[in-house]
Amino acid sequence: MNVKLWPTSLAARTSLFLLMVIMLAQLLSGFIWYQHSSEKDKQGLITSVNSLAMSASSTVAFFQTLPSEYRHLILNQLRSMGGTRFFVSLNSHKITLNTLPNSERKNLVINEVTSVLEKELGTLPNMDVDFTLRKDLKVFNKELSIDELPLLWAHYSLSLGDLNPPILVMQIEVAQDEWFYLAAVLPAPYVNLETSYFDLREWVTLFFSALFLLACTSLIVRKEIRPIRNLAKAATLMTSRLKVPEVKEEGSAELRAAIHAFNKMNRRIKSHINDREMLFGAISHDLKTPIACLKLRAEMLDDDNERERFTRIINDLDLMVKGALQCIKETDIHEEIEPIDIIALLEHTKTAFGGPSDRITLINTQSQPYIGKPLAIKRCIQNLIDNGIKYGNKVDIELFDNPECLQLAITDHGEGVDKETLDKLFEPYFRMNPNNEIQGNGLGLTISQSIAKAHGGKLELSITDTGGLCALLIFPRD
Repeated sequence: MNVKLWPTSLAARTSLFLLMVIMLAQLLSGFIWYQHSSEKDKQGLITSVNSLAMSASSTVAFFQTLPSEYRHLILNQLRSMGGTRFFVSLNSHKITLNTLPNSERKNLVINEVTSVLEKELGTLPNMDVDFTLRKDLKVFNKELSIDELPLLWAHYSLSLGDLNPPILVMQIEVAQDEWFYLAAVLPAPYVNLETSYFDLREWVTLFFSALFLLACTSLIVRKEIRPIRNLAKAATLMTSRLKVPEVKEEGSAELRAAIHAFNKMNRRIKSHINDREMLFGAISHDLKTPIACLKLRAEMLDDDNERERFTRIINDLDLMVKGALQCIKETDIHEEIEPIDIIALLEHTKTAFGGPSDRITLINTQSQPYIGKPLAIKRCIQNLIDNGIKYGNKVDIELFDNPECLQLAITDHGEGVDKETLDKLFEPYFRMNPNNEIQGNGLGLTISQSIAKAHGGKLELSITDTGGLCALLIFPRD
């Protein structure tokens, strides 16, 4: 079984190509937008963090100006009031944090905060700036969890509903065994530190927008190529010599011009065929009368030898005329196409020839119906079988069927022919043994070849290993 990974129809190819272009354009535009938004977002983050760091430095500077005995008092008053944008405490040691993994944004914020604090506060003994999660945040000397404190103390400044944003913790040693502790959430819209530009919703939106564009494009393409299909169908019917109706002129200007040219050609071919039929009808009518008169005059000759010689010549002339007219008639059969049971046709042909049962042997009698002209196909096969029996006494018929074509190999058991003679067998009136007792006019293979071509197929002759002649009929299933 052949699996075609790449589609063959124009609509499928165009749709697939447009889908690839649309997806590539979406990805490219998304990448450009991402780069632009990332730079803009980074600048906004730096500005916001700078403002946050300035506020933190002001808070630290304010507490540095207070006497030591007033610092805890001010902190208690701030907590009672509900806190500030920072959670502030004064600890006796630096609290160890469960920090977040390093990332570009995290390092950018830490560097910016550190730079502002160093600039505003001057040189301090020790400073530690890092991020931790709210659930891991520890405060006071006893390193309590933030959730263990009263709501008024901590949750006002560090609570953002159900979100669990990273907490920026700044610990600055303002004196011996005194660490100033500030914890804050980044300002909106940078609460989560890392901005997610493409979440599942954006990807789903991109996918359905691409799918919608593809569906619209596919409908347009199918509408545009419909005239091409009609044109191809009409051309196929023309090769089968059916009466081809004119194709409707629709579609683009170029396509309408092509259909117009095809219709014009179709009309001219019909005219030529009608003229030819009239010509051969006239020839058939006009030649029969003089040939009959010649036969009558030959019978009236007194000399027996002359009468026999003239009669033989007239009979040969009559046979040639009938053969020519029969060739034209049998290769231009006016009948509609329909499904043909090839196996039944072969069985019927075998019965029609009669004789011993082994004169015609059928091999591989499995086949799907073939769409064609029944009478023409029958004459085509009969001519080949007739030739095989005449020159080879026995005939083997082997059938090969596949989705693409139907093949019949008709092989005789004769003495065969040489290669030079093989090329002449399709010539009209050519006979291998013109002087022997075998009857015929030398037009059988010519007629069979014409019928095969009329169905879009072909007839090939070859010499078998045993010396016989093999006629291979190939009919496409299109």
